[in-house]
Amino acid sequence: MNKITFTSKDGLSLSGIWHVPTNKSSKAIILAHGITVDKDEYGIFIKLANALQQNGYAVFRFDFRGHGESEGKSIELTVTGEIIDLEAAVKEVINKGYNEIGLLGASFGGGSTALYVSKNQEGIRCLCLWNPVLNYDHTFLNPTLPWLKDKKEYMMKDILEKGWTTLGSKKYVIGKSLFDDMAKFQPYKALENIRIPTMIIHGTSDTKVPYEDSKEYFALLIHGKLLTIENSEHGFHEIEETDSVINGTVEFFQANL
Repeated sequence: MNKITFTSKDGLSLSGIWHVPTNKSSKAIILAHGITVDKDEYGIFIKLANALQQNGYAVFRFDFRGHGESEGKSIELTVTGEIIDLEAAVKEVINKGYNEIGLLGASFGGGSTALYVSKNQEGIRCLCLWNPVLNYDHTFLNPTLPWLKDKKEYMMKDILEKGWTTLGSKKYVIGKSLFDDMAKFQPYKALENIRIPTMIIHGTSDTKVPYEDSKEYFALLIHGKLLTIENSEHGFHEIEETDSVINGTVEFFQANL
């Protein structure tokens, strides 16, 4: 592993880690994490990166702004900012000489990645989305699952009175600008513009991002596939689930990159 810093076009220093295979390759895969976490994704991104590296791919995982070791305040996080960070990550990969690129976005990062790819497909060969946030209304603005549905009233009160609220057990601070930005974007509609092979992997027991969204929206993809992980929670952290997801992901990239 090789840790580096790179810069977004709006001047933030971002942190990334390269996993480079022994044999020279023109193929690289970028991993984009979810909200409140970092480039490790509780360790599953490390395991995935190692598996992909062993199969001959270079892998670049990075921290979005306001996460991990990257600059930026979480209260200033927006969907637009994450798209800018993805653009910087792709540029970093191209500058390192890789011209066959795959992308993987998880959870909130899945929505941002889908939006980015819908307008930037040149040079991107394929896309994989893990339990992606494809409908901000269903997940955050008017949540349909108990995780945030029961908290919506006080979160909106926080936003109106303080301009910020917290998310999850880590009390990750998010601001009004994120909610305003989410109201402007609809990742599921972006899927209609994605022409490259795309696979969505989602667990049926996800309590944070609706599985039903992925089940419905993957049909909008021109070359789409849905891999359902039965009874899996958000994040795929149980050992059996992790192995199934990582094996399915490696097989997808082997077939399309």
